[in-house]
Amino acid sequence: MANKILVILVMILFSFPAFAAVDEDGSQPDSNSTFSIGPGVVLSSKPYAGMDTKVYPIPMIYLVMGRFYISGGAAGYRALADENWTFDAIAKWRFDGYEEDDSDDLDGMHERRMSIDIGGEFAISGDWGTIKTSFVTDSLGRHDGQELRLSYAKPFNVEKLRITPSAGVVWQSNNLTDYYYGVRTDEARAGRPAYNAGDAINWFTGIYANYQHDDKWSFIGGITYYWLDSEIHDSPIVSKSHTISILAGAMYKF
Repeated sequence: MANKILVILVMILFSFPAFAAVDEDGSQPDSNSTFSIGPGVVLSSKPYAGMDTKVYPIPMIYLVMGRFYISGGAAGYRALADENWTFDAIAKWRFDGYEEDDSDDLDGMHERRMSIDIGGEFAISGDWGTIKTSFVTDSLGRHDGQELRLSYAKPFNVEKLRITPSAGVVWQSNNLTDYYYGVRTDEARAGRPAYNAGDAINWFTGIYANYQHDDKWSFIGGITYYWLDSEIHDSPIVSKSHTISILAGAMYKF
């Protein structure tokens, strides 16, 4: 129950997707301030066996205060910037994890807790789009792992509508994957042997849309699809080789 409450609280604070925080050139704003809020809903699937897709009605919040921003489950500070590149110090919530009562297939498993990862993100932008790379590590001593992410996004504008397809790859260390997808010796059962997950490379693609109705209201939607490495989907507590997240909502800018 504690994880479920924390998920809802975190989404209230950090619900707006990262694509909405970019300017026309694909970079984060670094000299203005803005605040937007509105209603939304998130559908999120996890790969664990027997776990249903979660549906969360949420208030969506996006905040920029000079070089500081909160967006898409992350907080950041624009440490360095030039005409075509930026470097941010970032902290982001890791929503992975589960409780034993999330699924009958997880009976006897110890809770795997969410965490906060910290690190840095470098982005370079042009008319051709935006390439980002980030490296983060666990700050709470829960999974004690690291993640390296590389992504590409290119926005397309059609009058009031902006469509942003993206794609990328994520490397996760064995400490991270083993914490969330491994099975310890004392958790093993008939049909669920002990399992140690190794380093994983996951691929993803997504598409997001933002319709600017007027100076105040905008409507957004997006979907992201992850293909999971065999080190993850070979786990006896995992039944899917992919995950999907969907977001829809409206925002009012103050």
